[in-house]
Amino acid sequence: MYSGLVLDHFRNPRCIGEIGNPDAVGEAKNEADGDHVRLTLRIRDGRIEDARVQVMGCVAAIASASFFTEWMRGKTPAEAASLTEAQLAERMGGLPEHKIRCSLTCVAALRNAIAKPDAKSEPAAESRG
Repeated sequence: MYSGLVLDHFRNPRCIGEIGNPDAVGEAKNEADGDHVRLTLRIRDGRIEDARVQVMGCVAAIASASFFTEWMRGKTPAEAASLTEAQLAERMGGLPEHKIRCSLTCVAALRNAIAKPDAKSEPAAESRG
């Protein structure tokens, strides 16, 4: 049902916690499934230097948040926020069709973080999902 990469990120989540004095903070909740993600970012020279996540949810939500926080490092906030559901699922080795929406909660949290006027980042990309 889940790829080895998804299961690894679920069993051994990375980047868990919160950055002290973050440059941007975003939260998102998947109302249909109850998944909740809080993302904190450190942005330097227009790029995401560090990302930490607090996540409550299913296997797909936890694994996606863990994977996404590692993947986004070194990218601009706009580059990271432009990731689509299909791209995220593909990079993780696939997700069951009914779990793809769970994986996007972390991307929504990023978009919410960079959409705030006090975030030290670029403007948010339009939401895809």
